[in-house]
Amino acid sequence: MRRISRMILVTAGYNFRMWKKNMRVIAGGFYAYGKDMINGSSVYDFDVTKLSVYTRDIGLAGIEVYDLLRDEYDIQIEFGDIANILAYISIGDRIQDIERLVGALADIKRLYSKDPSQMLNTEYIAPKVVVSPQKAFYAKDESLPIRETAGRICSEFVMCYPPGIPILAPGEVITKDIIDYIIYAKEKGCSMQGPEDPDVNNINVLV
Repeated sequence: MRRISRMILVTAGYNFRMWKKNMRVIAGGFYAYGKDMINGSSVYDFDVTKLSVYTRDIGLAGIEVYDLLRDEYDIQIEFGDIANILAYISIGDRIQDIERLVGALADIKRLYSKDPSQMLNTEYIAPKVVVSPQKAFYAKDESLPIRETAGRICSEFVMCYPPGIPILAPGEVITKDIIDYIIYAKEKGCSMQGPEDPDVNNINVLV
């Protein structure tokens, strides 16, 4: 097992170096995360078996690039979210596979890129908790159209998957930025999970 694990890491490490080199030369416009992020405090290390790419600079959400890779190039990666895509490198992957992915990304940039100024530039919205989650979850609530919930207190979870981290949790105040984020994620094709209304047209709020 140790030998296999080492082979995977060595192969992945070599493929990752080729990946970074090709991304710089061929698919400029994307940002490929790498060991340059390590700073000794907030980022301790980087997993070279994962190819993470920031897509917002070409005006596309990660989920849009994910769909294009799958539908137009027959490349299935792990996932895409609001601003990133993630692919895995395994011992079965070859340099040709990396080059094919990089080539597809360069093609997507050439054919499908948009004005990034139209992209939502908020990835994290700090929550404002005014009621304990337990109390809010069990309190009397009502369902309102999402655009009418600004300033109200949420009584349910609203999550965008991936990554599956709550945008809203019980007891948190719903703000205009949060509403815009949810609507934007829906429009881009992200999977919304948690609320009673699966389409997230309505959100449950405290009465």
